[in-house]
Amino acid sequence: MNRKNLVIASLAGAVASLLAVNVPFVNLINCLLCVGFWGSAVFAVWLYRRMTGPVTLKDAVIIGLATGLATGILGFMLSFAGLAGGAALAQSIKAAAPDAEFDIPDGSGVVFNLAGVLVDIVFGGIGGLVGGALFRKKA
Repeated sequence: MNRKNLVIASLAGAVASLLAVNVPFVNLINCLLCVGFWGSAVFAVWLYRRMTGPVTLKDAVIIGLATGLATGILGFMLSFAGLAGGAALAQSIKAAAPDAEFDIPDGSGVVFNLAGVLVDIVFGGIGGLVGGALFRKKA
């Protein structure tokens, strides 16, 4: 497995996921079975295959998990700036309903975002499986 291409594909998938999940109106596609999360891992598998050649199912799952981990870490870091995670969710709710009283208690935002990292990894693994089924090396 080519580590350089793994990192490039995983980071590209992570950026695609963060854009699909956090950009207004684009994030509506995430309502379709969380496609923003697992679809980015499928994209990462496809990109890795384009750069390296045929992939095995095992490699595809590793790529998907790496994409999910990268998405989780980048999203967690962006959450402190209010661009992802619980802080972005709170801002969206405040924008949609400015008169509503909505506040995230101290510390629970970090717990929410850490849980989000685990969700990203799980969906990355699922996307890796899907990408592996679509793009794996034929027997």
